[in-house]
Amino acid sequence: MASIKRVLATDIDGTLIGYGGERELAEFLHAAPELGIIYLTGRTKANAEAMLRQYGFPAPVAMATDIGADIYWGPQYRLDDQWAFAQRRDWAPRRVQAVLADVPGVTFLGRSSHWRLAYHVDGERVLSQVQTRLVEGGVVARTLWHDAENRLDVIPRGAFKGRALKHILDRLALKAHQCFVAGDADNDIDILEGRYLGVLVANSVPRLRSRAAEQIWRSPYPGALGVLDALKRWLAEQPELLTSKAVTL
Repeated sequence: MASIKRVLATDIDGTLIGYGGERELAEFLHAAPELGIIYLTGRTKANAEAMLRQYGFPAPVAMATDIGADIYWGPQYRLDDQWAFAQRRDWAPRRVQAVLADVPGVTFLGRSSHWRLAYHVDGERVLSQVQTRLVEGGVVARTLWHDAENRLDVIPRGAFKGRALKHILDRLALKAHQCFVAGDADNDIDILEGRYLGVLVANSVPRLRSRAAEQIWRSPYPGALGVLDALKRWLAEQPELLTSKAVTL
């Protein structure tokens, strides 16, 4: 870890995988061992690890799973116990289930991991009632709404990719200027709004284009190709190319 001077901190689905260019990016990353890789994903550890293996991406310096609820270190994926303990402090999944058990229009879908409860909610009117019920029930948690699926995820209140990334960088003794971020979705916004240089790939959620920080490159290329193009520019120490407004998506 001590020899790593720069890192790529990236989402997986839609950013590294799913839009072509995966092989080219994976080969480039393998050829740059001095660049550490931090994966930031909504997937579980086992799921993310299998996906990265399938596409041949390098082992990470660190990986944050479940939107930052867990952190794992190195190719052996050692759990960060200190971080997990902090997440567990307020996490009360049984209370969440009890509070939402009798809300009309709400169906419990199950637990995709020990950090996430999923519910089907019949529209945004019911969603408002759910959020009110959680507050009234004394539930300390974060909610994520997936409007295309009418699905609500309830996760620990400290589960943010940005918070997990800061913890990882602090442990590595790296500063913001040594980190390049990449994302495409709503749960990437807290890494794209900050002080980092980075890239928003072309297939990103449209509303992120106005919300991401000015220094985030709005790539004309989707997925891994967008990451590869912007990363090459950054590693060539030409950050001015990343802040250029020449490309409008």
